[in-house]
Amino acid sequence: MVIGIIGAGISGLTAGRLLAKAGHEVTVFEKSGGYGGRMATRYAGKDLEKKLDHGAPLFEANEPEFKDFIKELLEKDIIKPWGKNIKMFDGQTFSEKKSLSFDHPVYTAKTGMNAIGKYQARWCDVRQKTKVGGLTYFGDHRSKKRPWILNMTSSETFGADAVIIALPAPQAYGILATTIDETNTLKIVRQIDEIHYNATYTLMVGFKEGDIPDWEGVVCGESKLGFISNEGLKREGKQGSFFVLHSSAEFAKAHRNSPEEVITKQLIGEFARVAGGWASSPDWHQLHFWRFSQPKTVLNQPYFELEEKDSPLALIGDYFYGNSVGHAYTSGYKLAQHWIEKFK
Repeated sequence: MVIGIIGAGISGLTAGRLLAKAGHEVTVFEKSGGYGGRMATRYAGKDLEKKLDHGAPLFEANEPEFKDFIKELLEKDIIKPWGKNIKMFDGQTFSEKKSLSFDHPVYTAKTGMNAIGKYQARWCDVRQKTKVGGLTYFGDHRSKKRPWILNMTSSETFGADAVIIALPAPQAYGILATTIDETNTLKIVRQIDEIHYNATYTLMVGFKEGDIPDWEGVVCGESKLGFISNEGLKREGKQGSFFVLHSSAEFAKAHRNSPEEVITKQLIGEFARVAGGWASSPDWHQLHFWRFSQPKTVLNQPYFELEEKDSPLALIGDYFYGNSVGHAYTSGYKLAQHWIEKFK
């Protein structure tokens, strides 16, 4: 079966990898030039040699299927345990607790979070910088054409027997809306229309050589910041002092239309309030906006499936069951297992 997957985030690549290993012909379309969605890594700094995780800085092993995958990543030396020294900031001072305790083991990637997506992508044909603008459904009314046509914004097309949409709900809505007159996607559209997201800004900052704090991160309360990630401690060797500042959802909402220099100044000022005066004068900085950072509402099921005869379509992502990396993985995993059994 020829399967087209829209989105190279953790859920899309998980489904693609498993379906490809089962013998299906899988092509993944990704509008950006990266792998892993919010599991993103970027080269930054004056010399563009610093690797920072400007999306998810860490992840928990919180789902059975995801725990099995984590074991595989540990064996491949792609990830390592992390989060033993995460501080708490209550808006005024650091908590008396030495570190934040997580409910599950916590990990990060050794060379950057996108290494996980790159590893999964080895089993699929991933076409980066290729944006899908809509779908055309032929279904039973076809001769030699496949039941689905993926229409790229570049005017190119791709025929598929099955489609998986692995995008944030609002973006999935836009793709599905192109098929409402052709097939019964309206019932799915109505449900994902209720899924809303928090946005966030991430500000990457670097400092000239100096002492690096011993904490791996700081969870911030009553602050313009939600989390501070000490990226300089993640990489092996002498990497320097650099951090990723994750804004709170409230700050991102209030400053969506503010100039970048205003946002940058306020986040750096807040960083200095949390970490100390040394943090007020970074040597370089770079801002990024995540429109769909984390779902505020989720659906109590692992995926959506449109069961058209001989022309399946499904939605997966981190808004099924929960809003974590593990939930996104589980969504892609459960759909893949269902289709592997269904389309032997």
